[in-house]
Amino acid sequence: MLEVMLCGASDTANVRENFVKVVTDFGGQPWHYLAGHVLHLNSAGASWRDNSISTVQQADLCVFVIVENYGEITWKTELHEALVSGKPFVVLCLDRTYQTYLTLIKDVDDLSAVTDKGKQNLVRVLQELETERQLTIVPFSYGLFEAALRRQLATLFAQSLRLLGDRHRRTAVARMFTDPARLTLSDLDLTRQTAIDELEDKTVRKQAVRALAARAAADEETILTLLSSAEQGVQRLAVQLLPTLYVRRPAEPDFFEHCVALANHSDDVGLARRLIPSLLDIDLGVAVDAISELDLVEVGARRRLADLLERHEAAILAAGLQDAVRALLARCLDASKESDWKTRCRDFAGRLALGRPTDASAGP
Repeated sequence: MLEVMLCGASDTANVRENFVKVVTDFGGQPWHYLAGHVLHLNSAGASWRDNSISTVQQADLCVFVIVENYGEITWKTELHEALVSGKPFVVLCLDRTYQTYLTLIKDVDDLSAVTDKGKQNLVRVLQELETERQLTIVPFSYGLFEAALRRQLATLFAQSLRLLGDRHRRTAVARMFTDPARLTLSDLDLTRQTAIDELEDKTVRKQAVRALAARAAADEETILTLLSSAEQGVQRLAVQLLPTLYVRRPAEPDFFEHCVALANHSDDVGLARRLIPSLLDIDLGVAVDAISELDLVEVGARRRLADLLERHEAAILAAGLQDAVRALLARCLDASKESDWKTRCRDFAGRLALGRPTDASAGP
């Protein structure tokens, strides 16, 4: 059953009967603390705050109502819990209270001049909701609260049906990820949505990324979103498949710069190491220029860069990239203990200075 929680100060009793009627008409169970519907556990350590948090967590929807009074638990605890838990909620405010708020915001520079502490607190709450959090507040009058709430619940119901329909379509499309050739243009649009959805199962997201790569159907915005994904597995896969995900040739320098910036700001220290071969495979010249801005703090990244550049030795000389590559090789070397790869790196830099490859570097 749909469980809807009414949140607000004690004066929400003025709209409680209308709230109960609307929720009941929707086939739901109305919760309101004045009617004893707040979950609670009586013990030596019991608190109203903890009880309110538990109730918000169990409710399907929260209806926050501002009448005239300020309720600290409502705005300090219940709203916070609804936000951090992703709980759906609506905010309604008595029209004359909302008008008072607008007047005070316009005419009073210092809220401390308002002697009524309740009004001070309400103004701060409404400022936080509208200005800082950019939430929508729905005004109502006493006689029309029932109609206002009914419209809000109907809107949420319609949105839920649309999301359910999207979920069904995405589930159907996901079955074709292993056979990307079957995906239509509309299917590919849903595939892109699935790939970048941080709430989607990571296995499904990876399948979507592979399907996009197979069909060369990812735009630059989608690729950059994947490269900055909070799901490390998705991010790494996007880097690995970058040469097939990103199809523009010649490559755009701005796109490579975005990729490098993402790697520089990533918590995954190995992302730079994984990005280097992908960029070099896409466009050697643009990659050499972009990688000059890459943070090479990890020894693995320096070693891989030196090794891959050496594999491209003939192409580097043919494109006249010797000076730029020598500068990259200088960044790969440091004063730490010598190793085989560093020795090869120094030899490679010397060959570039002479302007001719060895017999072993016939091509990339």
